[in-house]
Amino acid sequence: MGDWCMPLNAVYSLFKPGLRLAAVASFVSEGSVVADIGTDHAYLPLYLVTEKACPRVIAVEKSKKNCEHARNVISLFKLEHKVEIRCGDGLSALQERDGVEIIVIAGLGGKTICSLLMAAGKSLERYKRLVLQPMGDASLLRRWLLYRGFAITAERLAKEKGRFYEIITIEKGSMDVVDPFRLELGPGLIAKPDPLLVPWLEHKLERCEQILQSLNKTAKKTNEGRQRFYRSRYQKLKDVLSDVSCRE
Repeated sequence: MGDWCMPLNAVYSLFKPGLRLAAVASFVSEGSVVADIGTDHAYLPLYLVTEKACPRVIAVEKSKKNCEHARNVISLFKLEHKVEIRCGDGLSALQERDGVEIIVIAGLGGKTICSLLMAAGKSLERYKRLVLQPMGDASLLRRWLLYRGFAITAERLAKEKGRFYEIITIEKGSMDVVDPFRLELGPGLIAKPDPLLVPWLEHKLERCEQILQSLNKTAKKTNEGRQRFYRSRYQKLKDVLSDVSCRE
């Protein structure tokens, strides 16, 4: 019972999002109607209605167990009038009459996010902004968005518990990207250097170097193609890092 006798603001601090979700929330305009797809335990919707003045958030979760947990969290703060928990599969759980302006999909794989957006079809056109935070395959997601006629309007990095996360904000429109490698890294991150961009690039360089060292220890003939690929990648990363460092 001790925890439940704590002041409400102290209890709220237990449910505040970490650095990753806080970075995601930074792209949500104050006062917007939001849908959080794959909400998990509804920590982000709780933050949005209390800290970003969002009048309404629809929290969508496929897992019935997580839906129940999310309802318990929202009920604890008596915010059922602002946060609606819906059990459903992605954006198909939403309707036009919901008036959602911003879609958030955070914590899912890049391929899964592509699948959810593809399944939504033309209904994506009714949303002003999509805030996406893939757990992997971010480059695949960027390419898919580019070819589907979306523009990356802003990007940001977050680091939590030693791991880097990429947040991508998109809107309907066109985007010209000449260099595929910079599209992979994130044109928004490079155009307006993120505070975490240099350590993120250094991390990628270190990982690339480790792979090259591992390949050099094995039979060269069978790994020549991979060696060429990672040597080229390593040099491209160094070039981007040098370019970014010169602008700081």
